[in-house]
Amino acid sequence: MTTNLIPAKPTPDLVFISQHLFTAILWVDDELSITWLNAQAEQLLAISSGRLLNQSILTLLAPEELTSADNRNHSDNNNVDVDKSIGKGINEPTCSLTERFHQAKRYQQPFIDHDHFISTPLNGNLSLSVDYSVTPVIYEQQPFFIIEMWGKDRQSRISEEQRQQQQYNVARHMLRSVAHEIKNPLAGIRGAAQLLQRQFIKFSDTFIFDNQSPSLITEPNINKNLQKTTEKLRSYTDIIISETDRLTQLIGQLLGSNQLPNWQAVNIHEPLEHVLTLVMSHYPQVTLKRDYDLSLPELNADKDQLIQVFLNLVNNACEAMTEQHSVNNFESDNAKVTDIQADDDNYKPQLHIQTRVAFQHTIGSQQHKQVLQVTITDNGSGIDPALIGQIFFPMVTSRAAGTGLGLSIVQDIISRHHGMIDVSSTQFKNHSQSKKTCFTLYLPFNQPTLNA
Repeated sequence: MTTNLIPAKPTPDLVFISQHLFTAILWVDDELSITWLNAQAEQLLAISSGRLLNQSILTLLAPEELTSADNRNHSDNNNVDVDKSIGKGINEPTCSLTERFHQAKRYQQPFIDHDHFISTPLNGNLSLSVDYSVTPVIYEQQPFFIIEMWGKDRQSRISEEQRQQQQYNVARHMLRSVAHEIKNPLAGIRGAAQLLQRQFIKFSDTFIFDNQSPSLITEPNINKNLQKTTEKLRSYTDIIISETDRLTQLIGQLLGSNQLPNWQAVNIHEPLEHVLTLVMSHYPQVTLKRDYDLSLPELNADKDQLIQVFLNLVNNACEAMTEQHSVNNFESDNAKVTDIQADDDNYKPQLHIQTRVAFQHTIGSQQHKQVLQVTITDNGSGIDPALIGQIFFPMVTSRAAGTGLGLSIVQDIISRHHGMIDVSSTQFKNHSQSKKTCFTLYLPFNQPTLNA
């Protein structure tokens, strides 16, 4: 009698699975030392595994307990005969994190902490808000802890980006609807102005031709007055035609291009260098700093549209820096502030372009293992904090000569590429005028429409 043997299914490699989770996981031993962590933990904490391994988990979650423990050890070494029970518990917290770990191990009871701030020299004191859980386990008859972390900043950023994208789509749809309603009447106004202009010319020519009598010839003032009137009326119609053309062009920018993107493999540095060649020759006073990752793979994109994006961003940055220089000179000439001249002498407009790969980045509802990151930074006048949340909306601008459409076009093109753009503007600590304005673009290397 034969039996059908069912082949055993291979057990999945748990380490492999952990490396592909969205949750940051750290494996901590009984002495609270980090013995293993996954890739998401490195990404969340911005610290490599080589720097975190064998470090105490308290370095991340409770560095003050390590400091107080060192102080107590130092005090014990210098005062051996002091009764340690005196004053115990007065300055210490009712339940420190170390005690919570010991209680969790003793009772095998997990615990969770919300809205915990992490700041450690291991990542340059980068402030990070997280929720984390601690689960005690027994592995190979040894006690360990599984720590799971979720970045609050990342979740808040994703929610805020989705909310802003929805608002942008609504505003864009409303403006396009209004633009469609205005576009057709503008064409009628322009046509009527052209017909009126032709009638003026025809009436003037007819009047002069039909009144070539000796009496009129002897009175040249009549012809001169008629000619001046005709020229004045023609200038009025020219104004109507030019203004309608300007509004038509503006509405065309509001409606955007209906042309589908011309997807092609693009080296991101080609459109960047093309734009820098065009723009930087007009701003010789601006110092350009490139920080390129030349190992970046090509991405699927519309090269011409990317040129338009970088042209708007780079040109805006250079204009902001040159405007800042002009403002400093004006205030210096009027002697409003005694330190303005010194600031102006030290001020050097700088444009910084950086290309990198960002790992485990979320754009909208899509999680990407790798995306292209392009950062454009200037030290110009910055962006008003009241406008920075609306800067990508149409018709929003902080410059008197601006139309408020450049960044809206940038946002539209980046959205068509299934990417996202972020902006920040911060004041320099030692400079009263200049600010650091940073535009960061995130673009997927492959478009979902091409992979479908």
